Amino acid sequence: MRTMIFAGALACCSLPVLANQCNVELNGNMQLENKVLAVTLDNDTRLTIDQDKILYIDGIALTLDTQQQGWVDNYYDGINSAAPQAASIATDAVALASTALNEVFSELLGSDNTALTDLSDKLHNLDQQIQYNFYADNGDIRIHSESFENGEFYGEQWEAQFEEAIEDLVTDSMGHLMVAIGTQLLFSGGDMDEFEQKMERFGEQIEQKVEYQATALEEKADVLCSTLAQVDYAETQLQQIKQLASLDVIQFHDQANRM
Repeated sequence: MRTMIFAGALACCSLPVLANQCNVELNGNMQLENKVLAVTLDNDTRLTIDQDKILYIDGIALTLDTQQQGWVDNYYDGINSAAPQAASIATDAVALASTALNEVFSELLGSDNTALTDLSDKLHNLDQQIQYNFYADNGDIRIHSESFENGEFYGEQWEAQFEEAIEDLVTDSMGHLMVAIGTQLLFSGGDMDEFEQKMERFGEQIEQKVEYQATALEEKADVLCSTLAQVDYAETQLQQIKQLASLDVIQFHDQANRM
């Protein structure tokens, strides 16, 4: 069944593919809350940058030259930009997979199938968790690095929930699917070739519907990669400041996109 394979592959792979797009990790304790960026360094020194881009070390403002202040500005602005970009990508990936799965199973089972309703609820809950990781209740951008499993922007906990929702849908619907396939074959006069051609056409229609969205998703991921590369570069420059020598929270491993 080409369409089921296509939808399942899309749904299972959307977040993992994006996770590997940049290969970025958050190493250490970083928080962006109430427009204040805070990082705890290895020696328990606390770096904070407020919304006025003033850099503090353990509560004491540092006097910086123009170049150093530029690094601070780029670091703060980059992280502040990356959070909504990452949230948007993850949300779009969930929506894209949901669209494909709903199209496929609605065609086979009908749009009022309870398994589809359950899938929609699970994907909605996943989307809510993603939003919680990037936005405060008042809509402000926030990041708590401890919320990201293994320091990954798109952690395995989201991927696992993604796959579990899809597996539950298939398991719960298997009996209905067999009946639906049998019914489709009866309408085709038992002609398997005709049935396969019908499903092939349906699969092509689904691909056309999601192709534009998938391309847009990849473009957003490229922008996020560029943003994170710039943040990593700014962080490397900040390490030249004596008190920030151990600053290394953003680890961006795609050399092709580095500054």
